[in-house]
Amino acid sequence: MTLSIIIPTFNRREILTRLLRMLHDDEESKAAIDYEIIVVDDRSTDGTWDMVSSEFPGVKLIQGQGKNAEIAKRAAVEVSVGDYIVCLDDDSMPKAGWLSHVRESLRKGEKIVQAKIIWTDLGQKECRDETNKKTFRTGFRFDMMPVALLYGGYRRQYINICHEFGCFVARDVLTKVPLDDRNLMFHHLGESGSFYLRASKAGFRVLFEPSCVIEHLGALAGGCLERSEKQPPKKNCNEYTIGVVHNLIVLARMYQPTRIFLLIPYYIAGGLYLSIKQRKNCFKYFARGLIMGLTQRFVPVIPYDNID
Repeated sequence: MTLSIIIPTFNRREILTRLLRMLHDDEESKAAIDYEIIVVDDRSTDGTWDMVSSEFPGVKLIQGQGKNAEIAKRAAVEVSVGDYIVCLDDDSMPKAGWLSHVRESLRKGEKIVQAKIIWTDLGQKECRDETNKKTFRTGFRFDMMPVALLYGGYRRQYINICHEFGCFVARDVLTKVPLDDRNLMFHHLGESGSFYLRASKAGFRVLFEPSCVIEHLGALAGGCLERSEKQPPKKNCNEYTIGVVHNLIVLARMYQPTRIFLLIPYYIAGGLYLSIKQRKNCFKYFARGLIMGLTQRFVPVIPYDNID
């Protein structure tokens, strides 16, 4: 059993160096699983390419198209050789020995295994005791609205969600369910939801493995995501808000159409509320996202080249 670790990056040389050094020094994980590391430099201008080439010659380094992380991940998947792939954000930091905790699940044939993501930038750094904490986050707020996922604590179990990174996916899953979805506006929330819904429709389940822990720093500068000027709608209504609403409406139309009748008034009310709270016309962004999401014409998901 082999693994391909995929890391898309853009202008985060120092943060990426920290991650690569951790992976290089993690002897427990090296002993657990044979893996390759693929870094996709999305045309950085801060010397990322030279740093990886000189300091980590064992890393497979490829050039991205300079567009976004999803396209960068696709390029990496198509040159990967592992039986499983897992994507890491360049500002993430797995706990030492992380791969030893997921090894048995992968050897037993689990097709999709989600690691536990701890969001240090959201004040969730400390792991809570399962006996007194009945909620956990895998890191992705799906369900079309901000929610906390209730699954009875930090325990190993099958869940109805996954995250766009820290998720181990078998190669045969990817032949049927690519990670990216052209129906979505990339980096506006929803890529993970799309992947989970498509994988579930194809008959695959997601196993949550809480002992495999990855911290997410949430760096404020650099990274492929920041090409789209990501900002939460709660803090500042802008073009990013349009993408968020569009993507979640599209996902609802494709997989949960009965929710449309709840989402439309929800986003209308949200736009009006934020317009009053922020004293700016937030409603126009919500309205545009709604219209675009409701009129979107669906296109088929493109399979990978050279992957079987």
